[in-house]
Amino acid sequence: MMTGANAIELINTARYDLDDSQLSGACLEQFLAEGICVLPDFLRPEAVDALVRESDALAPLAHRSATSATVYLSGADHTLPADDLRHRALDSSVEVVGYHLFPIDSLLRALYESDELLEFIGRCLGVAELHRYADPFGALNLAIMRDGDRLGWHFDMTDFVVSIAIQSSEVGGEFENAARIRGVNDPNIRGISLVIDGTDPSLVRVEPMTPGTLMIFNGRWSLHRVDPIIGKRPRYVALLAYDTKPGTDSTDTLKLARYGRLPAAASADSPNSNTPNTPNTPNRSGA
Repeated sequence: MMTGANAIELINTARYDLDDSQLSGACLEQFLAEGICVLPDFLRPEAVDALVRESDALAPLAHRSATSATVYLSGADHTLPADDLRHRALDSSVEVVGYHLFPIDSLLRALYESDELLEFIGRCLGVAELHRYADPFGALNLAIMRDGDRLGWHFDMTDFVVSIAIQSSEVGGEFENAARIRGVNDPNIRGISLVIDGTDPSLVRVEPMTPGTLMIFNGRWSLHRVDPIIGKRPRYVALLAYDTKPGTDSTDTLKLARYGRLPAAASADSPNSNTPNTPNTPNRSGA
């Protein structure tokens, strides 16, 4: 039984040597080409079992939210034609445990706070500097999805999201990705509509989010969703938030929506209550 908080002991270093430049180079190549890098079995099997137990213990602390938004994560504008993407709202529901609720000896927290993992992910992204979020809630999240939950089709508003799959649902919960479906100068409205309507399955692929998988994903240009969860077993995914700039935080509006509180209200139970607020305010979703 794993009870310590040594991050490296959780990682399958026999398969993934974090200091291997060929490994990080291959990850960077895949990320630049496809907007995604998937590392299956990144965590050891016994580490995954321990994280499931940790997630079971944390789950009762989660805040539940349900939203309805366009693929651009904005509210629907019903003054526009019904087939306009800015008119069409898609439902999402998820439960989230914020960083402030992870105990000091949390294994997930040990992974997130590991400098070795931080530096490895930075090399996979090809960035000179990578920083953990200053957000006392959003730096590390456990996303929990239960029977009937889903994440609707959407684009992220950040350049990358790092996630670790911990437990799959009995049925459903697939991470579906229309990779690089739009670009800076190509909004590809027709292609996005085809994906949302389900009329061109060839545009969508299912990414293998098996337990223990580490995924680095750019959802700004790739339309993606999590299809409905079916069954009693919850889907657990850890979301590790990094940025190329130091001091990144989220807005109070986003905190209230995602965690149901603000830092001042959580100061008594937050291990990060002294973390400063800063002007960098990303909006991201979870896989």
